[in-house]
Amino acid sequence: MTENAVPAISLAALGLIFLVFTVLFFVRKEKACGLIAGFNSLPRQRQVQYDRAAIARDYGKLFAAWTAGAFLFAGLCLLFGWVPYMIAFVLLMASVIPRMHLWAENAFKKYKIDQ
Repeated sequence: MTENAVPAISLAALGLIFLVFTVLFFVRKEKACGLIAGFNSLPRQRQVQYDRAAIARDYGKLFAAWTAGAFLFAGLCLLFGWVPYMIAFVLLMASVIPRMHLWAENAFKKYKIDQ
């Protein structure tokens, strides 16, 4: 096994995990919202105030993008070694950190259904 295979395999494994979540969000749709941290801790009375279909669709697209990126950078790692791995890590963190919220209301306010 070459030195370039280690980062490629780790990114491919991450891509497979993201692929599972992509499929879950596109197949289970609204039911998959229970997998989202913060949303699953809201009481049922508050969860109905949000557009669960839009949440599932957006999270499905997000995981699909992460899946494609992980597999793309896994291939680049085979060619160029650890540099694409580090770039993939920075891009993933730049994508994840803005989505972190202390309060579920802040995380899902754009999905709130006006009542």
